[in-house]
Amino acid sequence: MNLELLAKSLSKTYPEDNDGTLDCGSVAVSCAFNRFGTLLAVGCNDGRIAIWDLMTRCISKSFSGHVHPVATLSWTRDGHHVASGAMDWNVSIWHVLSGECV
Repeated sequence: MNLELLAKSLSKTYPEDNDGTLDCGSVAVSCAFNRFGTLLAVGCNDGRIAIWDLMTRCISKSFSGHVHPVATLSWTRDGHHVASGAMDWNVSIWHVLSGECV
C-alpha cells in the first residue's frame, strides 16, 4: 500500500460544509443508507423506523412495530425492503412503499 496516498486521503475532513440536521423527534439509535444514497432509514429508541428522503429532507415513511429501540437496519439490494432488528429480540422486514410488515 502506498503510504503517501493513504496520508492524503486521511488528511481530508468530510463533510466540508454542514448544511443542516435531520430531526425525527426521538433519539436515533441506528441508521442505514439505501444502495443509491438517496434514502436513510433511522431506527429510533421508541421502536419507530423513519425513512428519510435526503433530497427533500423530509420523512417519507414511518413504521412502528417494535417495543424497544431499533438496534440494526439493513436495506435489500433493490431498495424495496428494510430489515430491522430491535432490542425486543424481534426482526421485522418492511415494505418501504406500502409500510407493511411482511
